[in-house]
Amino acid sequence: MRMQIRLALASVVLACLAGYAGAQTVSINFGADEPNGAGSTVDGVAGAIGTANWNNVTGASGSATNLIDANGVATGVSVEWSSPNTWSSAGRGEENNTATGEDFDLMTGYVDTGGLGGQGVVINVAGLNSAISDPAYDVIVYINGGVNGRGGDYEIGGVTQSLTGQLPFEGTYTEGEDYVRFRNLTGDAFTLNTIPNDGTPARAPVNGIEIIGVPEPSSIALIFGGLLSLGMIRRKR
Repeated sequence: MRMQIRLALASVVLACLAGYAGAQTVSINFGADEPNGAGSTVDGVAGAIGTANWNNVTGASGSATNLIDANGVATGVSVEWSSPNTWSSAGRGEENNTATGEDFDLMTGYVDTGGLGGQGVVINVAGLNSAISDPAYDVIVYINGGVNGRGGDYEIGGVTQSLTGQLPFEGTYTEGEDYVRFRNLTGDAFTLNTIPNDGTPARAPVNGIEIIGVPEPSSIALIFGGLLSLGMIRRKR
């Protein structure tokens, strides 16, 4: 009987944890029509945190509304972006992506920039309060251009991070090499700006972004409380 109770509690805790995380994440794949119209849509699990449902957008500039969260549920989140063009890390003669499956697709197409001093990428995301009830959120920016040795700055809300590509993407995500992460942001909207300043020519592309809710301590305590209860039941056997 105790085993049945423990298994039931485990199922409830894990289901709540998975559902909570999914409801608090919105993921966008840019350049989904690359390479050269062939397409690199993400249709399954991809990214550093293993998100299953992605919003695939195409074109150098555009907008999209009612973005879905990681559970596939429509939200009030919208995105608007502008860039000089799209390009690809594979299929256009600059082969810089040896991954497979959905991660290959995520890190293939991207919105690109001009060279040093040229136009960067601008991405505006709004309506986050409709999808993320947590008091703060992180933003992951995925970066994999067609040629290594090129890079630039990525800025949100006055915070700047830099990344220059060093190696082809092989399917394993490493912070500072394949993506940058802005932590504990707040507000219903944010703007991401990229500034190309490294390489010949410089580039500061964006393959995709993820907005991930950061739960308050009380929410984490509830989850660990459930796990602790499982341990207590096990010790009483």
